[in-house]
Amino acid sequence: MRYLLPISLLALSCSATVSAQQSETRQWFNSIEYNTLENTDLDYDSTQLSSHYYFAPQQNTGVWDDYGYLDTDSNIALHYYESNGHDNFSFNGEGFYGNWFVSAELSDLSNLDNYSVGAGYLFNDSLKASVRMQEFEYGDEIFWFKAQYNHQLNDTDYIGFTIETDDDLDNWNTSSRYFSHLGNDRYFSLDVDYQDSTNALSAMANYYFNRKVAIGAGATDSDLQLEAKYFINSQYYFTANFTDYDSGDLYTVKFVAQF
Repeated sequence: MRYLLPISLLALSCSATVSAQQSETRQWFNSIEYNTLENTDLDYDSTQLSSHYYFAPQQNTGVWDDYGYLDTDSNIALHYYESNGHDNFSFNGEGFYGNWFVSAELSDLSNLDNYSVGAGYLFNDSLKASVRMQEFEYGDEIFWFKAQYNHQLNDTDYIGFTIETDDDLDNWNTSSRYFSHLGNDRYFSLDVDYQDSTNALSAMANYYFNRKVAIGAGATDSDLQLEAKYFINSQYYFTANFTDYDSGDLYTVKFVAQF
């Protein structure tokens, strides 16, 4: 009988490990990112840490870094940024009550005079419409209007659109994402973004060879951008980026842990 308990515990441990590996839902997303910009004048380095928690499980769409286009569950996030001796903490979150939701953001936790608060409504789990007020320590507040729409093409494929503008329609931006299952473990994604304030258009296409490896190529305001992803498993993965800016070459490495 004394041998049954260790054997039972071992079997339970193995079963739990298999169940964890098979689980495709995650709630807590964490990342650390390092950036270095190299040019002839100076080198610019920065580090970013992020922790994002959802109060409901998030189901991936077939690859381990995509969990759908719209956030439809309450969530909070904390970010840290450091560059050349200067650092900054920021916070943002959304809270849902039925189809209604409220949002809040503090761009700098050391200066609570700069913040934004908002509210919105979720229609049929496919359209999010919201308005938020952005308050500054110096200057007038700005009201932003935002709409996000997700069109589900089938169980895995979707196309999403986002547009946001200020109350004077002077500043606006729009973005879109297309995601498709090509067969077996092969997937394709395309992200396009346009910022009116800088007149900058960017695009990135990613091809997933399987669950482990993906490569991407695109452009940021006509500057070449390359990307590679390696997934250790459904919980941990790395990304590496290269951007050939006019001001220098930007290298980015990121590690993600999600639970």
